[in-house]
Amino acid sequence: MADVKATKQFYVDHGFAVGKSFGSKYVEFDLPGSHLKLALYSRRAAAKDAGVDPEGTGSHRVAVASDAGPFTDPDGFVWEATSA
Repeated sequence: MADVKATKQFYVDHGFAVGKSFGSKYVEFDLPGSHLKLALYSRRAAAKDAGVDPEGTGSHRVAVASDAGPFTDPDGFVWEATSA
């Protein structure tokens, strides 16, 4: 992602609670009762961890069980609500 701090604020504004935060480097959200982890860090750092090109390709869509409705985050990822 281009701006970890801005994206963190976006998710906080959508009701996500921060579990851990290390400035503009890394943010992990607290998702009680979930087997999933949502964490944010820069595209370059994520690509380095995955061993792929930071420019990347592929889907920018995420589906979650929620009643939040569809929305697009600051990095262009489209979130779609699904029934549980």
